[in-house]
Amino acid sequence: MSRPLIGVSASLHDFGDYGGVGVQRPLYAAGGLPVTLPQLPQAVAALLDALDGVVLAPGRDIEPARYGQEPSALLAATEPQRDEFELALVRAAIDRELPVLGMCRGVQMLNVALGGTLIQDLSLVDSYREHPSDPGWGAWRQVESASVAGAQVPDHPRHAIAIAPDSILARALGSEHAEVSSFHHQAIDRLGSGLRVVAWADDGAPEALELADREVLAVQWELQEEWRVDERFLGVFDWFVAAAARVRAGGPV
Repeated sequence: MSRPLIGVSASLHDFGDYGGVGVQRPLYAAGGLPVTLPQLPQAVAALLDALDGVVLAPGRDIEPARYGQEPSALLAATEPQRDEFELALVRAAIDRELPVLGMCRGVQMLNVALGGTLIQDLSLVDSYREHPSDPGWGAWRQVESASVAGAQVPDHPRHAIAIAPDSILARALGSEHAEVSSFHHQAIDRLGSGLRVVAWADDGAPEALELADREVLAVQWELQEEWRVDERFLGVFDWFVAAAARVRAGGPV
């Protein structure tokens, strides 16, 4: 059987060469065939007719109007065109029961697409003010450059998480504990419909969401880089590509 076709919804800003390999590399290593999607809401139905799974890649902040808020002074740059496309993409992919995997911005988009809200900056919640972050993306730029060059991952902000034992994430990692990267400056607030939190930082910040009775998982960290730090994280891509392969084969996800 041919490799399952994985649609990657990615940013057209900020990432340079990394945008063509960062998310795509572990998907291909797990047996998928990743393709980067156009940001055309009118093409969503046709795209999903061809795809076996959808990945929501990292990127800029989501416009707060999409979840009923005014922008905070701490809001970073946004991607309005991508927001419009992904809101339609996520809802349609879930309606079709396709596997969905999100990372960083991806977990936030999943939540917003299903009616949830975001905390626009970690500093706006007292208990999250010490949460590791990377203002200005200085550490991220070093990780990004190393990743493109195939070099060792440099030091960067990290923190521990606890994982729900009955979750896709725990089964994929074979563990209820992990250490993950922490470049983000926002957090999940009110949960979207059908979602549940399946991982938490020590300060209580939600770190991963799953959708009940679906092959849908999204995490707050840079999952596409974690497999270079800890090979267990390839298990998440293995799970996702296996679910997409079942779609391609015409069987239940």
